[in-house]
Amino acid sequence: MSKTYTTGRHVSIEKLLASPESTQTTVRGRGGVRGTPKRKKFEWRIERGGSRNFRLCGERLASANPNLFRNGSDGHGIVQVLPSEKTRLILKAADLAPVLIDNLTMLVTKDGKVVGEMPAAGTLNAMLKTERFLGQFRPVDRVVRTSIYLDDYSLVKPGYHDGGNGQRILYLGEEPATSDSMETINQFLDVMDFATPADRANTVGGALTLLLRHRWFGEKPVILVTATKSHAGKGTITEFIRGAVPKADILYESVDWPMQSQFQRQVSINADIGMICFDNVRLDSAGGRAKIIRSGFVESFVTSPELVLASPGAGTPLELKNEFVVAINTNDGSLSPDLLNRSLSIHLAPQGDVQDRQSPIGNPKLEFLPQHGQQIDAELRGMIERWKQAGCPLDDAVKHPMSRWAKTIGGILKASGIEGFLSNYGTRKTADDPIREAIAILGAAKPGKELRPKEWAKIAVEQGLAKTLFSPTERDTEKGRERCIGVVLRRHLEETFDAKTETKRLRLRLEGGNRRWTKGKNPHVRYVFGVLNEQDLRRKTNAENTIHLSCRTTGALPPSQSVRCSNAWFWRAHPAALGANPRPSRL
Repeated sequence: MSKTYTTGRHVSIEKLLASPESTQTTVRGRGGVRGTPKRKKFEWRIERGGSRNFRLCGERLASANPNLFRNGSDGHGIVQVLPSEKTRLILKAADLAPVLIDNLTMLVTKDGKVVGEMPAAGTLNAMLKTERFLGQFRPVDRVVRTSIYLDDYSLVKPGYHDGGNGQRILYLGEEPATSDSMETINQFLDVMDFATPADRANTVGGALTLLLRHRWFGEKPVILVTATKSHAGKGTITEFIRGAVPKADILYESVDWPMQSQFQRQVSINADIGMICFDNVRLDSAGGRAKIIRSGFVESFVTSPELVLASPGAGTPLELKNEFVVAINTNDGSLSPDLLNRSLSIHLAPQGDVQDRQSPIGNPKLEFLPQHGQQIDAELRGMIERWKQAGCPLDDAVKHPMSRWAKTIGGILKASGIEGFLSNYGTRKTADDPIREAIAILGAAKPGKELRPKEWAKIAVEQGLAKTLFSPTERDTEKGRERCIGVVLRRHLEETFDAKTETKRLRLRLEGGNRRWTKGKNPHVRYVFGVLNEQDLRRKTNAENTIHLSCRTTGALPPSQSVRCSNAWFWRAHPAALGANPRPSRL
């Protein structure tokens, strides 16, 4: 209900509106918002009608506080930018009333008499949804404190940027810097124990994805960071990829609604969040007993261009463009096939006791990244500028379901001389998917052999794959195992698998079905793992042992192998060797 004045004598409206003007602190954003808000006088005359009062109130409020913006180009409500550079979304009367009090000396009158100091709540709620009121404010689609890239790959400048519908941005940060060097990036990557050069290249690709996250709505992969042991640096890799972009830390649950509620509450507080981080995910989280990590909520962030968050008790429902990048790091458990197929995989494989590691750059996560984060961001932006100067070439050779993203990021990496991006895609799909891994082991046991399902089922038992490939209800009988292995292999026909034995690395292709396998015989079902590629590991291992022995005995690298020895143990154990044999960049 509106308040009324109960003074014993008549007071003129002019006198009530003549209170001294008071100033209000404006947002101090570095180049961001206009002017110093001052309280304005406004008389809400009921006889004018709602349409005119809404327009005049909007004009007066927008003039009094230039730090108020319309919520989106065509949305309801207004956005208030606070002195702390945080934002507050105003969608209802309870939120709007304090703003009116802080910025306007306001009275409600009827036929020249004061009847209150604030319109009724229902009137304010209606006003927040009308074009007459909202049209008086500059629209803003995003308020950001970290620099972002526009559609033409140009960096947004500090202040208000009007790029048309959907591209009206208020940037409160400083002028972003760029660097032609990659020295700081390489310093960090050189101390991390990546399993392959592809994992190293994927790490840089993940960091570029965060910078360009506004470009591919629903077409960005989930970043999967795994390791062979605890304390390998999974969280450190995630922090490198995130850079200065705010993140939402979500505790993985076996059901979706708690995770959605966590995220909705966090994004309501900080609309600048760009990464959703699931740290140290375990299969037994929240009492779950699943065999794989799966979530429809997480999948929606990978595939949906727009998101609607409406968790009970989490506040006002939100409709957001999917500008988020999901990162999951885990030692325990594998992703569902749907997530794994859309992942950017980074695998760490440290050797020895990780507690004894001595990093030449100090603690990478707690010391190096906080001290050099701005320089790393500048070098990443320099990579994008280098790619733009080369004509924005795409990498058409890279293969991934998120093709537009993959070709762009691959092109940026190649423009800076970084090879191997996503070259581990098939290998990690096999290693991180327990079913595919089991099929790869099965194929490596009998490559090139055309066998019946009954024979493959027997080999699966011999290889210890029964619990992975056979359901509990069918693994106890020979017929059940035969039937189950046939179903599993039929689902993966024409797929390739990367397998490894003690002496060989194989790339296999599963073929088969019901056909005439022997001339003159009846058709029947068989399956065969054809060998597409075969690599002898004994020759490579012997060569590596020779190099490593030379490193250990002489403390220096053989001149002819100076670019081959990149084991982390050597550089930690022999820092003096860096002088004579500078460690080459693996990018």
